[in-house]
Amino acid sequence: MSDIIVPGFKSSELIAELNKSFESFTPEEKAKLLKQVNGIFQFTIKNKNGKEEIFIVDCKKEGKVSRGKGSIKPNAILILKDEDFVALATGKLVGQKAYMTGKLKIKGQIMLAMKLDNVFKTIQLPSAKL
Repeated sequence: MSDIIVPGFKSSELIAELNKSFESFTPEEKAKLLKQVNGIFQFTIKNKNGKEEIFIVDCKKEGKVSRGKGSIKPNAILILKDEDFVALATGKLVGQKAYMTGKLKIKGQIMLAMKLDNVFKTIQLPSAKL
């Protein structure tokens, strides 16, 4: 089991899948994604029990995912509930709608957050598992 997966956080399973995808990319594929997105995202996710987890998705320098704040300064901080992250990552919730309805809060570069679709589309999410 990955150190990214956290019991009680469905989103952590998807974030772990994202990390697996990054690891399986060829250097060329990874370089293309990093050039296309060019940003570091911090996801602050709250589950149904009120617990909070932080995940960093680096799409700027290394193309990897980590759990916890770490030393990398994010360009965009996205704050949302666990179930809303799952809906967003699987395409069941549109980012703009989530933001406009208050399900998604963004600090930092809001325009960068719009590139998240590119990140989620590059991976094969196990949506059937959810």
